[in-house]
Amino acid sequence: MRVLVGGGTGFIGTALIHLLKARGHEVTLVSRKPGPGRITWDELATSGLPSCDAAVNLAGENILNPLRRWNEAFQKEVLSSRLETTQLLARAITKAPQPPQAWVLVTGVAYYQPSLTAEYDEDSPGGDFDFFSNLVTRWEAAARLPGDSTRQVVVRSGENKGPAYQAGLECVLSPGGVGG
Repeated sequence: MRVLVGGGTGFIGTALIHLLKARGHEVTLVSRKPGPGRITWDELATSGLPSCDAAVNLAGENILNPLRRWNEAFQKEVLSSRLETTQLLARAITKAPQPPQAWVLVTGVAYYQPSLTAEYDEDSPGGDFDFFSNLVTRWEAAARLPGDSTRQVVVRSGENKGPAYQAGLECVLSPGGVGG
């Protein structure tokens, strides 16, 4: 199977690409940087979707980056890094002469109101009570494709703290602070 992965250089993307390749799948990464087995976001915008059986979008600025201040500028970066890449991939899929069989978007459980007792499923209400729930609502809307020629899958994942998060947290919490 040929799989296109947007934003595959992060914690989840790296693991997914490794797993896909280990299972014999051909993977093309959509990234800001060109290289072997990659296309850039600009190339996707100008040349369209390369032939693939599935497309996955994991792109987005790390919300849990302990080295970034949570302010209006960072919030805009978080929004645009998700919405713009998702819209670009959705447009490319829509325009593709041979669209992929599956389109997978990984968003977040922040769609749902936090609760110690509630159990949620994909039909539970949410998406309208804070920055993150609104982000997920807008993000998933950006991914919707017209028609049903491509299976559309949304995975609402919990937080994922990989090695980069741990390393950043250790730097911030060390006695000397960053670089200390």
